[in-house]
Amino acid sequence: MNLAAGGSGTAAWVDGEAIPADSVDAETDRMRGGPLASRLPSEGTADARQLRRWVTQRVVLRRLLERDAAARALPPARGPRPDPALLGSAAADVLATSPAARAVLATFERPPSEDEIRASYGADPDRYARPERWLIRQAFVPDRVDVPPDLPLGPVSEVDPAVLLPELRTRPDGPVRSPFGWHLLVVDAVRPAGPVPYDEVRDAIAAGLTARQHQLAFARWLDEAAARRIRLAPGYEHPADPRQPDATHRH
Repeated sequence: MNLAAGGSGTAAWVDGEAIPADSVDAETDRMRGGPLASRLPSEGTADARQLRRWVTQRVVLRRLLERDAAARALPPARGPRPDPALLGSAAADVLATSPAARAVLATFERPPSEDEIRASYGADPDRYARPERWLIRQAFVPDRVDVPPDLPLGPVSEVDPAVLLPELRTRPDGPVRSPFGWHLLVVDAVRPAGPVPYDEVRDAIAAGLTARQHQLAFARWLDEAAARRIRLAPGYEHPADPRQPDATHRH
């Protein structure tokens, strides 16, 4: 038990429940025994103390969310891939590893309105644009010195001409030879560059907005809940707390 950092052997209190320093030490030891051990700071350094503070955040946020899920009888849940940029790294890590935490996150889900989806589509036209596409049929015979008399064409496929061999991008009239063999390309139609129709991307935009909006709402709630319900012992302060001497992390 780390008596030096926490004084009483307690790292924090969540809703008045003491979180033992041992639980933070055990979590840190698991990290030091894991695949990222070589990237972790050496014991006794300022960076190691900051690591302990970050692990404390992970431990107490997990406990807060587990208590909340239990109090509300929420079943374990899946959720979107957590975004550290929206949530902070400790909260994102807890969501990635705790079904109870994801159950709380799920309560903040709110599908976006049709107006919000259309606004997102219109706000970023480059994102929902595609290059020129060709509808082609092609044939290929490898490793032949002479052009075969007949090259049977395959089924129609849609391609970005930029991915074709340079010999084919000029749309030759007949078979052409490349370092790989003989090719025949027939372009049945050209779909010009332009915006992807709204109906083709609407569901993907809605899913992205849902994930972002409800993670933001959850992050706001979690910040407020943590400030109200968590108390940290000396030595286990938030990594960005300017009152602790090792504070270098900033949001």
